[in-house]
Amino acid sequence: MLDGVKIRVMTKLASYEEGAGKKYMPIVGYFRGDYISLQLILSFVCGTIAFLVVVGLLAFCNFETFLSEVYDIDLIEYAKHIGKIYLICMGLYLLATYAWAVYKYSKAKKSVNSYISVMDKLSRKYYE
Repeated sequence: MLDGVKIRVMTKLASYEEGAGKKYMPIVGYFRGDYISLQLILSFVCGTIAFLVVVGLLAFCNFETFLSEVYDIDLIEYAKHIGKIYLICMGLYLLATYAWAVYKYSKAKKSVNSYISVMDKLSRKYYE
């Protein structure tokens, strides 16, 4: 005999698996520290590439000015200045990535835990 409560719960679980579950299940498959570390590494690589692209574009746009002043400026100080800007930008970007990854992991964990509690409720219904 079909039970209406079981059908509603299974429908709710299937809906979760097709919707939010596709997004949150892979996240919770990692340990918290591993997920955050992976996001930080990816952000570091992408941030470095983006910084190099921006510096390259700025150098390309101001190439004539740079060539006319290349003998008048101290290149080591110029490189230190760019390095400081890089460190500040990457520090802020990695801090924002850390906060975002912690928030996303905790949201996913909470969502999957509620899914698991509904699964437990369904499992108890089968034993009744």
